[in-house]
Formats: sequence, structure tokens, C-alpha cells
Amino acid sequence: MQQVVINAAGLEKRTALLQNEKLVECAYQRPDEKPSTGSIYKGKVQKVLPGMQAVFVDIGTMKNGFLHRDDLPAFQMLSKEEKKKISISSLIKEGESVLVQIAKEETGDKGAKLTALLSFTGHLLVYFPYTPHIGVSKKIKESDRDVLLKWGAVQTDETEGMIIRTGCEKFPEKEMKNELKNLRKQFSETVIMAEGIKAPSLIIRPPFYYLLLEKWLSSNVEEIVVDDLDTYSRIKEYVSTYRTPFQVKLYTEKEPIFKKYGIDVELEKSLLPHVWLKNGASLYFNVTEALTVIDVNTGKFTGKKDRSKTMAETNVLAAKEIMKQLRLRNLAGMIVIDFITMQSQSDKDLILSVLKEESKRDSTTINLYGFTKMGLFELTRKKERPSLLETLTDKPRNDIMNNHQLRPETFYYELERIAMEYVYHDDEAIWLEVPPYFAEWLKNHSDKLSYIEKKYGRLFVVTPGPKNRELIVRQTGALSDLKKRFSH
Repeated sequence: MQQVVINAAGLEKRTALLQNEKLVECAYQRPDEKPSTGSIYKGKVQKVLPGMQAVFVDIGTMKNGFLHRDDLPAFQMLSKEEKKKISISSLIKEGESVLVQIAKEETGDKGAKLTALLSFTGHLLVYFPYTPHIGVSKKIKESDRDVLLKWGAVQTDETEGMIIRTGCEKFPEKEMKNELKNLRKQFSETVIMAEGIKAPSLIIRPPFYYLLLEKWLSSNVEEIVVDDLDTYSRIKEYVSTYRTPFQVKLYTEKEPIFKKYGIDVELEKSLLPHVWLKNGASLYFNVTEALTVIDVNTGKFTGKKDRSKTMAETNVLAAKEIMKQLRLRNLAGMIVIDFITMQSQSDKDLILSVLKEESKRDSTTINLYGFTKMGLFELTRKKERPSLLETLTDKPRNDIMNNHQLRPETFYYELERIAMEYVYHDDEAIWLEVPPYFAEWLKNHSDKLSYIEKKYGRLFVVTPGPKNRELIVRQTGALSDLKKRFSH
């Protein structure tokens, strides 16, 4: 059984997928969020880089986006021979306006990766107005693919393309035609909107839950639970367009929704580098900007069988858990796994088959490259948005969590959730003990604390505490009483 749990109350929006009450995947969107995947902008070309066959595009955010030559419609229309010779400076000029979509969100010092090959996602199809390619979901049986490919080719002209999604397995032709018509309409409306706006400007930003629900919703999802009335109404209207009915519930209990479903605890664990396996063995995640290295250790597990069987058994458990953790932590890019050394080729083949099977559960593209001569396993996972570690933490001078500590913004949104929780109490004020660096941040951003206090009708007395990873409510009550207590 799967559930989608949406925490939309408050400034920070969080969307989680649960499988048998265990967290599988989670995504965040913040009010000061950088450009989000799928958003469409009218940008202005700032700099053309012929050596890199790319341009930097101003989309009105802090960092310019990066647009490669291959992601231009004009390039896609060329012949193979022309593509080999053409320079990007012949296709696009500095100062020119261009309609672009966020393909990959900003991370670290890098701006967003852009594409001018726009796409419009529906329940059954993904429509490409500038990409002449027809694709069919790999999850659809091989025997059904040819019919769908032929249908797609008939429905599109030489400049268009589409991906036919898993929901088309039974070939609901009428619904597919209607959706294609609607997606074409979305594209036309986007072009018209952009014509009347000066660059750089945001044209379309999908609701924070949209792309995730498009990926997650299937017959396996039993319910969608939302804690905000307006979002609940919009999602109920949105899911009514699906052929399969989905139950949408409004969460009204006093306990915060992520705490109620045990998601907060799982998220906290996902920031730790160490993961224990059921048999006492363990995984260690070392995340760097260039790649992620995962070390498998036998730990407390010695096994009752011979050594080779013990190693293979542990590596199978590790392979399954690693694929779950990659999705939960949203780790992407180059990933290297140091499994416990195996001599037998059959054991290595077993691990590869386990990884292949587990990767099918992930909606993000994974490429498995196999074992190297040194016995390391290599794979890549497509990066679509920042990992949980990037979203919630940064690398400060002092070190916790393997040189990461929670961002002040992460604590700020947690502070808001505490304020929301105490709305049901009669207390005038809340005494909150916080990490010293967050106390300093609040001093420098007093307007942000004032905003929370006014919005929820609660005053905060904030004092620095000894811990680096917690907000602790020390006392609630009258403001004068709290000040007397912490002043002693």
C-alpha cells in the first residue's frame, strides 16, 4: 500500500511517498526556492560560449542558467552532417530572448541546467513540441510497444514528439487523443503568454506537488493526505482528471502531519552517513560534490556459514538497501559502491541482478555500469533536484554529520511548524532553545521571526543552547514569566 502525504500548511511545502508506512521519497519547496524542475521562463542570453557550445541565460534569478547547443530547437532541425559542423554562435545570439525550461535545478555554485526543448507532462503522455522522437515507457510489455509507437508516429508531425507513459498499456486511445490535444493547447498558451512579457520573466511554475504526483500516482496509491484546505481542494480537482479514482483526505489533527506519519524521524535518519542493515552489517555514505561513495561493511555480522556465502548474503542486503537510500536521499550523479570483496563471478552476477530489479522501483533514470577491475560497482542516477542533504544542510567551518550541519533556513521552517502546533494552546509565549548559529541568524533576520509571531499570534523567547541539531521547547506561558526564568 502506498500513500502520498503532503505538508502544505506553512511556508515550506513537503511532499512524501510512503510504502507500507515507510518513507520512500520526499521533496521540498521553499518560498525563496531556486528555479524548480519543469518551470518555464522567458530568458535573455547573456553570454555565448562557442568553446563549450553553450550559452548562459538570465532567467531573473540569482544565477544564470546553462543552455547547451543540443537543447536548442534550431539544432534539432538540422541534418546529421550539419550538426557536426554548426557552432552555437550561428544558432543563438547574445541579447536574444529564448523560451527555456528547468531541466535540472541549481546545486551548489552551479546555475540551473536549461533546455529550450520544452515538454508538457500529462497522465498518459509527455508532449515535446520541438523534439521529433516517439518513446514508450520501458514498463510497458514489449508486445504492446509497436502498436503504441505507430500510434504516436501518426499523431505527430516531423517537429513533434512524445513519450507514451505506463498508463497507456491498455491503449486508451480516446483518452490519449484528448490529452495530446490538451497538452498542445498548454504549449500554445505558453507561447502566447511569453510573447507579451519582457525577458527575463517566469512564465509557468507548476504547483509544488504536480511533477511528483505525475510520477507517483498509480493503482498502488491508496490515498493522498493533505493538511491545508486550499491545497486539498486543488489536488482533489487535479486527481479528478485521472481515469483511476484517488481518495484525497484533509488532515485536521493537531499533531503535525509529518510527525503523525513518522516522516520527520525518517528524514532525520536520512541525513546521517551511517545505515545499519538487519543482520548487523552497515553502509557508510560519503557524499562529495563530484560523486558519492558507499562502503559496505560486515560490522557486527559474522555469519554461521562459510565466508563466501556470508559475503554474498550481506552484499544482497546491502544492494537492496542502497537502492532504497539513493531514492530516499535523492542522491544522484556518479555513485561508486565498495561491496565486500567477492571472488565468484556468479555472486557478482547475483548482485547485478538485485540492483537491476530494485532500480525498477525508482522513477528516476538509473544506469548500472557493473564492477570495475578493482571490484567497485559503478552506476549513475539522473539529477533532477538537489538531494536532501543539499536541501537541508550546508558545509560550515565546524563539523557534524560528516562536515554538514542543518541550514538556518531548515530550522526556521521547523520553528514555524512549532508555532503552528502551539496555536491550539493558550500560552502567550514560547521559550525556544536553539543552536547558537541559528540564534545568531535570527538576530540578523528579526523580520522573519516577527513574521511568524504575527502570523500565529505567539511570541518567541529564543536562547542559544548547547546542541547543534535540535530546537527544544523549554517552557510556554506568559512572556514575563519566561523572561524571569531564563534570566536567572
